[in-house]
Amino acid sequence: MWVEITALNQIPERDILKVKVEGISLILNRQGANVTCYRNACTHLEYPIDMGKVDNGIITCPFHKYRFELDTGKCLNAASDSLESYPVKIEGEIVFVDIDES
Repeated sequence: MWVEITALNQIPERDILKVKVEGISLILNRQGANVTCYRNACTHLEYPIDMGKVDNGIITCPFHKYRFELDTGKCLNAASDSLESYPVKIEGEIVFVDIDES
């Protein structure tokens, strides 16, 4: 189910935007016209990752320092612990996320 999330320009460049959709906490990242979306949970112990520091396309979990690439969701500490991603599409300037395809 595709859900309208926000306007593209509301997602900070090379940073994250936290949103809640259908009871699911998500983070969105924008690098130019490329937008990625992940569940707002570190794969280590499921703590929210949105308060983590974003630096050079990498977010660091504020609780246990796991690091994730925001363009791929890949965990740099443990390759098998990637962030749970959601498909994104952009129509005009509006960002949509498919919350059924996690």
